[in-house]
Amino acid sequence: MPPQALIVEDDAITARLLAGIIETEGFDVDVAGDGEVALEMLAAKNYSVILLDIVLPKLSGTAVMEHLRATNPQLLERVIVVTGLDVAEIRALFPTVKLALSKPVLPARLRATVRSYASGFDSIVA
Repeated sequence: MPPQALIVEDDAITARLLAGIIETEGFDVDVAGDGEVALEMLAAKNYSVILLDIVLPKLSGTAVMEHLRATNPQLLERVIVVTGLDVAEIRALFPTVKLALSKPVLPARLRATVRSYASGFDSIVA
C-alpha cells in the first residue's frame, strides 16, 4: 500500500499543486479544505505525512495542532506546516513539528521532504 498524505489547505489551486507534487513521490493524497474536516480525516485514517496550512476556515492549523497535542501528540511529528506566516514562530509554538515551510514552497524541497517522511524522518534537516 502506498504511503498516505493529507493536505490541509483552503485554497483549491494550492491544494492541487501540492497534491501533484506529492503524488509524484508515490503518495496517495487526500485533501481537507478546513481544520474541522482535517480532524475527521485524521481520526479515520493513518497518514504518513500531513501538510498543514495555518490560516484555515472553521478551525485554524494551530487549533488542529493543539488538538493533536492533546489527543495524539505523535502525529505532530508527521506535520509539515506550509504557511505564509512566520515559520520561526510556528516552530517555537510547536517544537515537535519537524518542519515548517514558507509559501510559496519550492517543489524540489517539498519532494525531498515528503520522501524523508516516507522513510521514517531519517534525513530531515529543518
